[in-house]
Amino acid sequence: MQGLLDRAPFLGKIRHSPHTIWAMASIFLFIDTFIYSLTVANLPDILQDTMHVSESSNGVVTAMFGIGAIFGGSIAGMLSDRLHFRWNLQLAAALTYTTAGVVFYISKHYYQLLLFRFINGIASGMACTMLYSAVGDVYPANLLGFKVAIVYFANNIAYTIGPVVGERLFDADGIHGTSSIVIAFGIFEVVALNLFIKDSLVLRKELNLAEPPVGGLLDTSSNNPSSRKDYPTSDEIDGGFCPSPAGYSEANSTTKAMRHAGQVAGSEQAGIPLWKLVLRLPVFVAIVAIVASIGVQCTLEGLVPLHLDDKFGKSDSSMAFVIFGLALTIFVPCVGSLSDWLIEKWGESMRYYTMLFGSIASIFTMLIMALANTYAVMMVGYVLFAFTNLCMVIPSQSAFGDFVNYTKVDSMAQSYALSTVAWAIGAIALPPIGTALYSDYGFTKPLIGISTAICLFCAGACAIYPIRERMRGIK
Repeated sequence: MQGLLDRAPFLGKIRHSPHTIWAMASIFLFIDTFIYSLTVANLPDILQDTMHVSESSNGVVTAMFGIGAIFGGSIAGMLSDRLHFRWNLQLAAALTYTTAGVVFYISKHYYQLLLFRFINGIASGMACTMLYSAVGDVYPANLLGFKVAIVYFANNIAYTIGPVVGERLFDADGIHGTSSIVIAFGIFEVVALNLFIKDSLVLRKELNLAEPPVGGLLDTSSNNPSSRKDYPTSDEIDGGFCPSPAGYSEANSTTKAMRHAGQVAGSEQAGIPLWKLVLRLPVFVAIVAIVASIGVQCTLEGLVPLHLDDKFGKSDSSMAFVIFGLALTIFVPCVGSLSDWLIEKWGESMRYYTMLFGSIASIFTMLIMALANTYAVMMVGYVLFAFTNLCMVIPSQSAFGDFVNYTKVDSMAQSYALSTVAWAIGAIALPPIGTALYSDYGFTKPLIGISTAICLFCAGACAIYPIRERMRGIK
């Protein structure tokens, strides 16, 4: 069946294009976030009004999604790199969405809703890991910032409209209306995967997209791939090897010419064990940045509605989240393009300076929110936080794929599994702390305290790479 589709005149061309992988990854991540936000908007109504359970159960249901995402993402990442396939696990994720929708449809008890959120989390963890891995597979190193930004752009659109649509569907047809959409999206993904998507690892080999290293490892005197210098050894990788800014721009310009000419080739090294991957400096810093940025963002999602109601008398916080979602949607392509441009022009250290800026600037944006005396000023701070938060998220999310593509290790899926785990940890760990502190200390102290501690720690981690490169330069 797959071979027949590959030979179809028009469909075959679509299936052989890296842009198809990128476009479908964006669509599928939209679906993933839409399903999440579609259902999470209805949880209070379902739990308190229909199932008559305590409000504390909301946090448990939310945590089940994160636990499922950690489980699904980790297993998918290890299986994918070990067995060398992506498509099969993407299909498994789509079928798991459908299963989650069926469980949601028949849910009448609390334990069934917990099961739905856990299965939905597994599907989301698998899907996010495979989608980002697929994009990293078919696009070369050090150019993933904008690609990741567009995928994240789709995520932000879903984040903005999902709760609104979810509330309308629930009001119209209850839990059955919402769950039917989940099932339909799962079926759509199964069909789209079979029609339009090739395994990204197969496509990478067919299109000869294995990228040569840059940053001093490429001889820029010739566009001939044979002039490439040796790849980093396994000892260098285990020692924390990562791209050096030296010679980056010249090497990258040559790399671009070779890539567009279809001349690029290279051999991959064996994958790094997951525990060793965490200890690689670019991966470790990216994990810290994602935990910090997503943790603070999710903490705000819990605190902002409470603060708007208590200080400004606005019981409906949906407009604040719409404004925040629109700001993310507008800023994300700009941050992605800016990140790639800075890295190409001034070297890999600029990735970490961008994340460092985002960490420090986020503290000031939350100070604006905490000290705001009017709703308008608070929204200005929230919009500015959207920009500074993206300066942490986009460079760190693209760092996983850039590191793997650069060092030629067979660990793309495991890298993005770590990204998925970092997202889940940030979403699970910090929000309960923020809401618990709010009841005793209000909005200002918890927000400033949590954000300052987390963002300063992230800033310190981001500063390690540039400092190390400067020390190497002195030597």
